[in-house]
Amino acid sequence: MDNVPKMRMRLRFARLKGAEGMSHLEQIKALRDIAAASGLDCCPAKHGKNTVPKMSFGPALSAGYESRCEYADLYLAQDCKEEVVMTKVGGVSSGAFSLLSVKRVPVYFPSIEASVGAARYLIEAEFKGALAQAAVDAFFARESAPYTKPGPVGPDGKVGTEPGPTVDVRPLVMSADLDAAAGTLRLTLRLEPGKNAKPVDVLGVMAGRELEIKRVVREDLYWLDSKGGLEII
Repeated sequence: MDNVPKMRMRLRFARLKGAEGMSHLEQIKALRDIAAASGLDCCPAKHGKNTVPKMSFGPALSAGYESRCEYADLYLAQDCKEEVVMTKVGGVSSGAFSLLSVKRVPVYFPSIEASVGAARYLIEAEFKGALAQAAVDAFFARESAPYTKPGPVGPDGKVGTEPGPTVDVRPLVMSADLDAAAGTLRLTLRLEPGKNAKPVDVLGVMAGRELEIKRVVREDLYWLDSKGGLEII
């Protein structure tokens, strides 16, 4: 393996139900293992005492969520066509991840995490009688919508009695599309350092209470153009 990258391939994975309980670090290891098993000529990187494929990754996803947009940039030591990378990486068996697409990006492009400005989520729940369009409209009419995060988890695994920081979730919500009959809500949320909120917490603020959630899927990650428009990563 060559230390100097010749190519950088952006891999987009679906995170399946088999990966729901993974931490971000466990997910990184799993994606590196897939790249290592692909047979591609990957640039090496040191990880502790081990040598692993040189990769960079997108923002962390909450445990319990599925995703259709888990990104990993893979650095290659030799030129390679996108379709070859798709075949080799996609051919590695995994019950946790499925490769959706491969796209070549410039080697010295900004990192995925530095580029991401927003994310779209699909929430599936029982909304009839619990959340109506009027509540969504009322949320957007508010000047602020404070949410206090739970306190830190103690050594016993329980949330402490001291509350966590309060975040105004109103400016984070770019759009909300409710289909109460189908039991779905799509939220597009800004991602800002130190001001992020989970989509289920935003839903709780909209509804005025916690709802029973069936499923949450992160569908897309976006960067924001100069006019604030959304462009898929």
